[in-house]
Amino acid sequence: MDTVAEKLNKRPLVSILMLTYNRAPYIQDAVKSVLAQTYQNWELILIDDGSTDETESIVLSYTDKRIRYKKHAKNEGLFVRRKESLTYASGESVAILDSDDMWSSPLKLEQQVLFLEKNLDHVLVGTFITTIDAKGNAVGKDSYHIADQDIRNNLLIRNQFAHSSVLIRKTALDQTKGYQATLAEDLELFLQLGQFGKLANIPEFFTEHRVHGKGANDYGIEMAKALQRIIKIHNNYPHPYIASIKNFFRILIGYGKLYLSY
Repeated sequence: MDTVAEKLNKRPLVSILMLTYNRAPYIQDAVKSVLAQTYQNWELILIDDGSTDETESIVLSYTDKRIRYKKHAKNEGLFVRRKESLTYASGESVAILDSDDMWSSPLKLEQQVLFLEKNLDHVLVGTFITTIDAKGNAVGKDSYHIADQDIRNNLLIRNQFAHSSVLIRKTALDQTKGYQATLAEDLELFLQLGQFGKLANIPEFFTEHRVHGKGANDYGIEMAKALQRIIKIHNNYPHPYIASIKNFFRILIGYGKLYLSY
């Protein structure tokens, strides 16, 4: 009869990638939500982009050998660390969890792993999300399309996945070019992944995404410009013209708000 450890090792390994930079107030909640998962065959790779707060001491307080800490002395920025993070993943699937987000259900990984095991033609599965504020209070809920064709029909118009909710099949991820140097780098990767298999969401609010304002407000202009470029690259998805027109108006509205703010 297999021991608990032997049974665990027979399940697919999930590599969880967590990027952080000065997120000490939130990172304990993020790690705690990983430790609480009913699915236990995971590795958590935590990439610290030069934090100057208490992040390092918090992370080093964990003794779980499944947690690996990659500390950088210099802050290089999100894109550099996103690209780097993929090189550390050794599991059969890859989960993303940003250090200010959380998995709100202990069943999150278990149900996603089962989904990919049962649906071999799928390369990515996400979940619905609850949005929370800086203090962790729920401020809203966000749901998405569930089935592959519905997701594809809307993906250029509106991202159908929360980054911290996704579980990605590693063999498909290895066929992509990885994260690209653009804003909305998560959407761009999802669009790449869709070239290699089907996409889905589990209709459960298993992920909490934290919304807190930081940095200068350009009213979404730079993000909208990045989305225009992404739409042009991935115009083999349905409705690129509708997506482009909608995004063009986002840019106009952004400039209007910026003008009125002066």
